[in-house]
Amino acid sequence: MGNDVFISLPTGSGKSLCYWILPKAFDNLYNTSGSLVIVISPLISLMKDQVEAIRTRGITAVYSESLLCNLEWRDMLQSPVFADKLVAFVIDEAHCVKKWGTEFRREFSNLVEVRSLIPASVHIMALTATATLSSRTAICQILSMVNPTVVSVSPNKPNIKYHVNRKEGDIEETFAPIVEEVRSCRLSMDRVIIFCRSYDDVAHIYLFLKNGIGCENVEPIGAPDLAKFRLVDMFTACTVPNVKECIIKSFTNVTSPLKIVVATVAFGMGLDCSNIRRIIHWGPPNDIESYIQETGRAGRDGKKATATLYYNGNDFKFDRVDVSMKEYCKNIDTCRRTLLLRDFDQTGKLSIGNCKCCDICTSVCKCILCSQ
Repeated sequence: MGNDVFISLPTGSGKSLCYWILPKAFDNLYNTSGSLVIVISPLISLMKDQVEAIRTRGITAVYSESLLCNLEWRDMLQSPVFADKLVAFVIDEAHCVKKWGTEFRREFSNLVEVRSLIPASVHIMALTATATLSSRTAICQILSMVNPTVVSVSPNKPNIKYHVNRKEGDIEETFAPIVEEVRSCRLSMDRVIIFCRSYDDVAHIYLFLKNGIGCENVEPIGAPDLAKFRLVDMFTACTVPNVKECIIKSFTNVTSPLKIVVATVAFGMGLDCSNIRRIIHWGPPNDIESYIQETGRAGRDGKKATATLYYNGNDFKFDRVDVSMKEYCKNIDTCRRTLLLRDFDQTGKLSIGNCKCCDICTSVCKCILCSQ
């Protein structure tokens, strides 16, 4: 009974609710109790954040850092008691199955093995914020999803304005205005994520910001240089777990002093932070899907936000960046939103068609403000 389900909804749409409610829904539907759902997430920090959020809503939840490689978990999956209560197998951030499964998280390419360990009656739910038609097909094939019901909404976020700039100067020249903004605005400054493609760039930009702000990088001034007091911090896969947890909690707390996080893509996935106003990319991500995923973390509250990408020819020396992403960077005459969204399910026209859309649209806009 039922179907596999593929869900693609924009960042901030509340995708997590789709599986949070499953146990209760099955309990009510079949007049039973104790229904179980397995949820696969790509990052430990994301697991912890989700478990904490679920528990605050009165739902029992635990997490494990290993499933396929843990014999006790494998035995539990095949136990009659567990099998009788299991109602769904969920893969959150399902785009990682395709992007990470061959390199970063090889276990992701083996998730289909779990299906062989659970009853055939238990269906798969895959969720993501970004999946082109070709990616959706690939993910469904990797997970052996059978005739899935597809729920898909365009990832277009009209409140985000897109900009692309060449790296004309060095890091110091580019980010000097942000140093001044932090020093002058402090707690009134909007939240910003600066994404970098390498650990070296993360460290370089963070140290420049930190050194430029100096002793004023903590709130209140004079507080210890600890994560919970910083206005600017950095986050990579190498950041120690307790500091990662502190940064995530601080960035999602509207009253905390943390305003800027310089990070790799390890930061931000599944982050429940509604008031991020700017996303800056120092170098392009691998592909359009990743860019939409990362920029989509801005403006989750529906208010105006900006996404700015800096690039130069050195970013394209390796095969890491695909053709569509290169085209987006080098484009000088086509609405950026149109390029970003052309391979996704769409309803209506893509471009907003005015100066609120992107830098290209601003350059040709004839409104009163742009004409002055």
